[in-house]
Order: sequence, then structure tokens, then C-alpha cells
Amino acid sequence: MRCLYSAAMRLHLFFFLLVTSLANAQPVIFDTDIGTDIDDAYALVALIHRPELRVLGITTVSGDAVARARLAAKLLHVAGGKWTTIPVYAGSSGSTQYMKQVEWASGFTSPNLHTSGGVDFMRREINAHPGEVTLIAVGELTNIAALLESEPGIGKKIRAISLMGGSIYRGYAPGSKPEPEWNIKSNAAAARTVFRSGVPLLIAPLDSTADLKLTPEMRVRLFARGIPLNDALASLDQMWRYTNHWKGDLPTLFDVLAVDLVNPRKPYRLRALNIEVDPDGLTRPVEGASPNAQVALEVDVPTFMNDFVDLLAR
Repeated sequence: MRCLYSAAMRLHLFFFLLVTSLANAQPVIFDTDIGTDIDDAYALVALIHRPELRVLGITTVSGDAVARARLAAKLLHVAGGKWTTIPVYAGSSGSTQYMKQVEWASGFTSPNLHTSGGVDFMRREINAHPGEVTLIAVGELTNIAALLESEPGIGKKIRAISLMGGSIYRGYAPGSKPEPEWNIKSNAAAARTVFRSGVPLLIAPLDSTADLKLTPEMRVRLFARGIPLNDALASLDQMWRYTNHWKGDLPTLFDVLAVDLVNPRKPYRLRALNIEVDPDGLTRPVEGASPNAQVALEVDVPTFMNDFVDLLAR
């Protein structure tokens, strides 16, 4: 009897801790240009594996934002369970871009898929949870700037913005000089609005993300178990690998760090900096000015990548 009682108590404690953990999960909205580079898909799947982050919804930006939303919604559908009810909203579209991956979700429909309304959705959720929501922005900052301009004082209700973007002391290649990074230069005016907003910023620039390469051996670890969500990633990875016009072979997981900065699994050394966005999209540190961002300038690459693969291969 004592053994049965102890087992029942342990089970009760487990469910209590699980419910408490979910209740205290950090609410986030994931704003993405999924469908061009492959790192957005990897970042979304990483987010699905993080129960301490409560995903309120997904919004998409740039190119054909509706096609991107369809892709994100199908990935959630493959994840199953509660993820099939997470709303996905298309945000601001833009000029035509390379988006071969979206063909994987061609024709997909779902009640949680919305072909417009991304910025309105973000505003509603932030007003419903003032001071609680973190925006994870891993595409150009068009949606985020539109949100900040949509309602006076809305920025003060945002807990933080964790974004992948910028080039502080290096560019894409090791040892290179700073250069305009894609997410920032795609809409430098929007980026300037975000960086000047006063909202707390967590930044994953090229300095800490450009070396986060997914090797063939890591791919084998991810895809060998036949997990449906990882199988979907494998399909998208193959499409990206053989069709991207910049001839990329090893995925660079730029966007995954922006997800991890919200609630780090291991501590990062962040530097408080004032970052100004130039008209060409260059992100320039301003010496002596009050910081507007906490910036991850470096990570332990082998540890980060091993932890990432372990997370997705569970």
C-alpha cells in the first residue's frame, strides 16, 4: 500500500508541476519569413519543442506572406495536438522572393490559417496580455514596425522583442567586416523604427549566428528516427539545398538563436549596446549612447549546435 501511495503521490506531483509550468510559460508571437532560407523552419520546430514558451500565434512577412503562412500552418499541423489550433496570420507581403519551400504546403487549408490580419492579431494579443508578450522576429521588421505605429503607446505593453538581425563587428564570413544583414536591409526604415522604439531588444546578429552550421552528421541525427515533424524538416531541407540561388549546402541556423534568447537553456553573455540603423541597413554601435539592446555577440558553437540537435531528436 505504501508503494502504491508513493507512486500516486509522485504522479500527482508530476502533473502539478506540469500544469504549473504551462501556466507560467512565457507568451510569445513568432514573426517569420519562413519559406526562403531554411533556418526559419528549423527555428519554428525548435519553438515547438520549448514548452516553457507559450506560442500565442505565428505571423508572416515579406514576399508572398500568405504562402509563407500556409507553410507555417502545415508544419504546425504535422506537429499535431495543440499546435493544430495555434493561429497563423499572414502579415505584410512585399516584392517577389525566392520561396521554393512554400510548394510543400501548396493547397493546404486549416481553420487556424488566416490570409491577412497579422499586425491586428499582434496588437490584440499584446493588449490582452500587457507587459507579458515577447515578439520573436526572424524576418524583415515590416510587421513589427507597423505594429508599433498602429497604436500610441503599444510599445510600452511589449515585454521584449527578440530578433535575428544586424552585423555589429563582423559580417557573414569569418573575419569579415560588418555588412548590411538581410533582415535589416530588407526594410531599413522599419528596422530603424524598431531600434528607436524603446522596447527592450534582444539581438542575435551575424556575429553570433553566422557560424551555426548544421553538418551532414547532425542531419543524420535529426532525421534518422522518423519523427513526422523532423521528416517534414528533411523534405524542406532537401528542397532548400538543391534550389536556393545562393548555393547554400549547410543550413545556417541564424534564427534559432533568437528563439533561445527569450528563455535561454544555457546563459549567454550579452552586451548592452546602442545600435543605430543606417539607411543602407548597416547596424552601427554608437559609443557613449544609452543602450537600446542586449546583444549576443558570441556563442559556444559546438555546444549550441549539439544542444539544438538533441532538442529536436528527442
